[in-house]
Amino acid sequence: MENGQKKLKELFDGRKIFNIPDYQRAYAWDESRQLPDFIEDIENQDIGRDYFLGTILFQERNDKHQGYDVIDIVDGQQRITTIIIFMKVLLDQLSERLPDKDFEEHGLDLVTETYVISRNRTKLQAISPDNDFFQSHIIGDDDGKNFIITPSQRRLYNAKEYFKKSLKEKSIAELLDFKTKLDSCTKVLTYSVKDTAEATLIFETTNDRGKGLTNLEKIKSFLMYKTYLAAGENTETYLSSIQERFAEIFRELEKFGDKLSEDSALQYHCVAFEKWTDKSDYQQPVNFIRKIINPLINKGSRDEALKFIDRFSKELKESFITLGNMMKSEIEAFRDLACLDRLSNFYPLLLKSYKLDQTQKKQNFESTCKLLEIYSFRVFSIQQTRSNTGQTTLFTAARDFSGKFSPLYDKITSLIKTHSPKKIFKEHLEYSNFYEFMNSKDISYLLWKYENHLRQTEQPICPKMSEKEFRNSSKKTTLTIEHIASQTPEKNGIIKNNSILPALDDEFLENHIHRLGNLTFDPATANSSKGNSNIEIKNSKYFQKAPYKTQNELDEFLTNGKWKIQSINTREKKIVDFCLKYWNPEYVDTE
Repeated sequence: MENGQKKLKELFDGRKIFNIPDYQRAYAWDESRQLPDFIEDIENQDIGRDYFLGTILFQERNDKHQGYDVIDIVDGQQRITTIIIFMKVLLDQLSERLPDKDFEEHGLDLVTETYVISRNRTKLQAISPDNDFFQSHIIGDDDGKNFIITPSQRRLYNAKEYFKKSLKEKSIAELLDFKTKLDSCTKVLTYSVKDTAEATLIFETTNDRGKGLTNLEKIKSFLMYKTYLAAGENTETYLSSIQERFAEIFRELEKFGDKLSEDSALQYHCVAFEKWTDKSDYQQPVNFIRKIINPLINKGSRDEALKFIDRFSKELKESFITLGNMMKSEIEAFRDLACLDRLSNFYPLLLKSYKLDQTQKKQNFESTCKLLEIYSFRVFSIQQTRSNTGQTTLFTAARDFSGKFSPLYDKITSLIKTHSPKKIFKEHLEYSNFYEFMNSKDISYLLWKYENHLRQTEQPICPKMSEKEFRNSSKKTTLTIEHIASQTPEKNGIIKNNSILPALDDEFLENHIHRLGNLTFDPATANSSKGNSNIEIKNSKYFQKAPYKTQNELDEFLTNGKWKIQSINTREKKIVDFCLKYWNPEYVDTE
């Protein structure tokens, strides 16, 4: 393929098949930004005036597939994939609305052959995990909704659906204008190279300017470029190894979904496994790696630079695999920590402890998770300290951790005692304005753990309330924090019967309404149903029939049949005693 500027039609025309190598990232465009921008750019383009789509970098493989040249896309795969999906949908719309004769008169059968399928051969091969889906459900007409496996497949499916919806309301004339604008007025600048080394050189020097590349992509580009400079005769072998590792990194990244971004994963790897000295090192990982490799190459220590690149890329791949395995873990302490939704301070230590734990069932990792869960709950949930409290110590512990868990447990325990002394923890639990001070998610988490404590320790013993039930986000069944006695019991209180409530005087309302002892949780629909119940069941026996033990036990705290300050005092003491024991690092099994 000749280099230079050419019309989009010229790029796609001829006997060629574009291939996305597995070391490239999967399809990433979505309807929140890139797809609307793509259509808007075409709409704003005037027929007869050129529109520049960008630079596309190819690597020719000297490989033919049934008479077609196979060309790897080194840079520009997102744009080319989107163009093909768009043209597929556009041509389908025109085919449905135009008679066959008119479809051919407009040359649309030839457009189909240029951009979508040429003699039963699709013009694009996606990365291997997504290629079957792409051929059958994106280029093909089978509905792929029930066959989506990877996040990138969902984005491919959503792109096709987005274009269907966007083009459905357009007139035939507007659709034909779209075809003309793309086919004849849109231009690209192409570079076609013969080998990986040359592709690496061009990609690094034309793209590493901060224009849309993630730090992970910049790291890949930089490592390949420096390998190109340092490897000499073995360049292709070294580059192939890096490509294979990043192919696996991008495949693992797809499994993360929206749980963790690629640049965050890169940063956590650098915190855990690189010898940083200042937070700017891991906050700017690209610059950090440059500062290590560039001096080595500049002073002629090329073997040392290659050794570093080999080690770094290998360990980075291992970190992405480890993070993927860790996020799938069903270890209860890790799941609890995830439920608190404050993992950013803990990921480096979690990553390294999971990788270095040699026990069969990851018991050491589990103990680490439990200690970090105690830290997260006490320091961030209950005491509401700033979000990076203790981060430097935690990151340093991750960097310095070498697999000896007992000193690590001692370090985390010391950190808990420093930032959340027992006395302060207890005072926050007993705060008279607890409900107003706390995040409702954190109150729910506390009551979930208390609920399971009751289920496991008080008769009748019953199964724990699951994480799925706790996380339920359905409007009808999601758990809401409710006051047992409320300022407006007819709307917001668990107790709806004034015969059970004391006189809600100013002292009660000011100092006791929002205390922990006066709070419980309830499904959103259950609270409203109580309000419609008959007076006869709105008494203490009602609670014995409730689905949660946190409500079943409320009978025990009534004073002469009423929910009084003494009731709140007694119940709060029971819950606080539970908290002081459950979230006590000294009770964690670290043997």
